[in-house]
Amino acid sequence: MAFHCGILKNLQASAVALVLLCCASAADRAHGQERFLTRLSSGVGLPTAGGPLAWTDEVIDGQWRIQKHAIVGHYRLLDPLQRRMAVGTMEQCFCELQRRRDAGQIPPMSPCLVIVIHGLSGSRAGMDGMADYLRDQGGLSVINFGYASTRGTIQDQAVALESVLRNLRGVQQVSFVAHSMGNIVVRHLLYKLEVQGNPPPLVYNRMVMISPPNHGAEVADTIGQRPVFKLALGEVVDQFAPHYGWPQLERQLATPDFEFGIIAGGLGNGKGFLPRVPGDDDGLLSLQTHMLDGASDFQQTGGVHQLMPRYRSVRESTLSFLQTGHF
Repeated sequence: MAFHCGILKNLQASAVALVLLCCASAADRAHGQERFLTRLSSGVGLPTAGGPLAWTDEVIDGQWRIQKHAIVGHYRLLDPLQRRMAVGTMEQCFCELQRRRDAGQIPPMSPCLVIVIHGLSGSRAGMDGMADYLRDQGGLSVINFGYASTRGTIQDQAVALESVLRNLRGVQQVSFVAHSMGNIVVRHLLYKLEVQGNPPPLVYNRMVMISPPNHGAEVADTIGQRPVFKLALGEVVDQFAPHYGWPQLERQLATPDFEFGIIAGGLGNGKGFLPRVPGDDDGLLSLQTHMLDGASDFQQTGGVHQLMPRYRSVRESTLSFLQTGHF
């Protein structure tokens, strides 16, 4: 869960969308999806920004991905250059993806895969450096799962991640590297799969939790309740608030039954950055909030919450844990 400079862009986008929605006539809203799809269709073959704020990955095959728009609900297929190759329904996009596979344009995936996952108000770009490091320094096969974190709930994001897992072609073993809210998405998915049964045919190897809000976030009770933050970050803020939605969400989180380690930031001085947060903190979460029984290893590297995946020390420790089970 990352409160950073990107929040201003999210706030501006949300405010503009709200004004447009209020001003639109009923007829305009009725035809909104049709116009949206028409605009998408006219841009097939053109590059995009990759969908950091409004699009969520539901199928990833190497560097190809099928994304769903978090507001309108339409799908698109992006190629490795972030160009739209198909738009419309999931079926239409998947058929085009399969055609590309059959034509040999998409190489087979590695049997062993690492999935990196960003946090709240972040995007895949925030984990690109981590993904590149794991590939270049560790020789690992990595995909970067992106989701519209300020649109929808933890449960919504877990459904999308489940879709990604179920559509991994030829993958047998998966590890996770998650930052902040991404850890809670994984933990809820593990709970969901345990309750519903019928898990995907995968073996889970290891997980690195970077700055995980494993016991909610104190600031969601205070700063997070201010209208400006709720408008920018969405309903998920209440899910992290200990006095609001966290008790209910916490009952729907599983502790991984495979090896996992926790990396924390902070100052290491027992005081941290925020006077209102008890003990050490990383500028957003208290050190105690990171903890989770059953962890194989714990390391406090120091640092600011939002920037943790960008620190070389965090990347080095992450690779070490994925390879050896220790930081």
